Amino acid sequence: MSARMATDAGGAPGAPARQGRHVPNGLYAGLVIAVFAGTIGIAGLTGTWQTSGRTAEGGGRVAPQGETVTEIKGWMAVGEVADAFSVPLDELLVAFELPADTSPATALKDLESDRFSVMALRDWIAIQSMESP
Repeated sequence: MSARMATDAGGAPGAPARQGRHVPNGLYAGLVIAVFAGTIGIAGLTGTWQTSGRTAEGGGRVAPQGETVTEIKGWMAVGEVADAFSVPLDELLVAFELPADTSPATALKDLESDRFSVMALRDWIAIQSMESP
């Protein structure tokens, strides 16, 4: 082997040329992404990775406890929130000019409008709890 070949292969002049397989950059990047996405996918399927906050550690659904308004989330049902904070659902619907036939199972985020938001509901419930004896 010549000194030129050893130098072209990245080695020092006179050193044997390094032999190995070259993985194309695109294939390498694809493998890294596949491993990353696969790990997240498997963790999500097995329940070890959760991002929604909708389920508790034991797997049960998280529901408002009525302790603090900050626990109210947009994915929660309007009926759950009304029950947890001891607020009559019909009173809540009237306060925000929501349809009287709104299902208690409706998610708060689905009620969002210029008259209703989760933040406005939190504020309203906080005021209601201050007025209660």
